[in-house]
Amino acid sequence: MERSAADKSTLLTYILTLVFIGLFGLWIKGMDIASGREAAGLIIFSLGFVMLSAYVLARIVEWVHVPLISGYILAGIIAGPYVSGFLTDDMVGRLRLIDDLALGFIALMAGGELRLALISRRARSIVLNIVLITLLVTGLVSVSILGLGQFFDVTREFDFQRLAIFSVLAGLICVTLSPASAIAVIKECRARGPFTGMILAVTIALDVLIITLFTVGVSLSKILVTGGSIFQLTEISGLIFEILAALLVGVIVGQTICFYMARVRQDLVMFLLFMTFAVARLSLGFNEWMEVQYNISLHLEPLLICMSAGFYIQNFTRFGGELIEGLEKAALPVYVLFFSIAGASLDFDSLMICWPLAVLLVGVRVAGLMGGSWLAGIASNDPAVFNRNAWMTYVPQAGVSIGLAQIAARQFPEIGIHLNTLVLGIIAINQIAGPVTFKLALSNVGESGRAKTGQG
Repeated sequence: MERSAADKSTLLTYILTLVFIGLFGLWIKGMDIASGREAAGLIIFSLGFVMLSAYVLARIVEWVHVPLISGYILAGIIAGPYVSGFLTDDMVGRLRLIDDLALGFIALMAGGELRLALISRRARSIVLNIVLITLLVTGLVSVSILGLGQFFDVTREFDFQRLAIFSVLAGLICVTLSPASAIAVIKECRARGPFTGMILAVTIALDVLIITLFTVGVSLSKILVTGGSIFQLTEISGLIFEILAALLVGVIVGQTICFYMARVRQDLVMFLLFMTFAVARLSLGFNEWMEVQYNISLHLEPLLICMSAGFYIQNFTRFGGELIEGLEKAALPVYVLFFSIAGASLDFDSLMICWPLAVLLVGVRVAGLMGGSWLAGIASNDPAVFNRNAWMTYVPQAGVSIGLAQIAARQFPEIGIHLNTLVLGIIAINQIAGPVTFKLALSNVGESGRAKTGQG
C-alpha cells in the first residue's frame, strides 16, 4: 500500500531521532563515573535511555510490518553487552528486577484475557493441541539428540545414560512457550476471535503442564542416575499442592483487586502495578522463609498466582472489563521495559558455543509444532486456515525455559551446564523470530484489528 507523505516524514523523524539518541549514548558511555551515587544514577539514566531507543526503533521496524516487541528486543540487543556495550553485564543483572514487575503484570493480563465461554467452545481443540504438541516436540527433540548427539561438541562427551537424560529434559523444555510475547503481540494487533482465544489458552496451559512434567522427568532421572528402583511420589504430590496453593492465592489476590476497584477506584493502574510486584516479591520471600524456618521446599509460582487472579476477575466478577482497561493503560511502558531488557539479556556467547545444535533443534521444534497443531486441528475439525497458521504462534520462548534449565543444572551439574547453554541459544533464536511469525499468523487468519481499543 502506498505510504503518504506524512507517514514518510514521520518515519524520517524517527530515524533522525534514533541517530541523535545513538550519538548521545556514545557520549554518555565515554563519561568517567567516579562515585557510587553517579553509578546508580547512570543505571537509572541508561534504563530510560534504552526505553526511549526501543520505542523509537520499534516504530521504525513497524514500517516493514515487524511486531513492535521485535523492535524492543532488537534495541535491547544493540544496547546490550554483546553489541554496543552501553548496558554492561552488571547493569543487565540489576535491571532484571524489572522481570518481577513485568512478568506479573503480563500474567495478570493473560489470565484476564481467558474467558470461560470461549474456552468451553474450543475445549477439544485446546486439549488436543496441548497433548499432541507436547508429544511430538518432546519426542522429535529427544530422538534428534539421541541420534545425532555424537556429532556436536555440547553432547559428544556424554555416555548413553546422561545423553538420554539430557535429551528428554531438552525435549520437555522445547515445548515451553512465551505467554508474555503472546499477550504483547495480541494487544499490538488488537486481535480477537476463536483462533486468538485458543492460542492464548494453549500457550498458558502448556507452560503449567510442562512445569509439572519436567518435575516428573527430573525425579525419574535422579532415580536412574542413583540406581534406585522405587518411585517416590513426594516431589510430585508436593508440586500438585504448590499449583493448587498458587491458584487459591490467586483468587485471594483477585478478590483484593476487586475490593479496591469497588471501594477506591482511583489510581487503579498504580495499584495493579504495585500488586503484581508485591505478589512476585512476597512469593519469593515466602518460599525462602519456608526453606529456612521449616526446611520445606514450597515454591508458590507468582506467574500462576497472577494468571489465576486475572482469570478469576474476568470470569467470576463484574470487574473483568475494568481490569483489562486498567492494564492496557500501563501496557506500553511495561512491554518496552520487559522486552528491551530481555533483548539485552540474550546470551550470544552461549549461542556461539552451541549454535549448530541450537539451530537444528529450533528446526526440529518447529516441525513438532507444525505437526502437533495441524493434527489437533484436523481432529477438531478446525478451519483449514487455523491449522496452517497455529504453529507460528507457538514459536516464541522465554523465561520458563530458562528456569527449567536452571533447575536441571542444580540437579545434574554434569549435564545441566550444557543444557542451560543450549536452552539460552535456542531462546535467542526463537525470541527474535517468534513475534514475527506470531503477527503473521494473526494476520493470515483475519483476526488482527478486531478488538476495540480498551477492550480485551
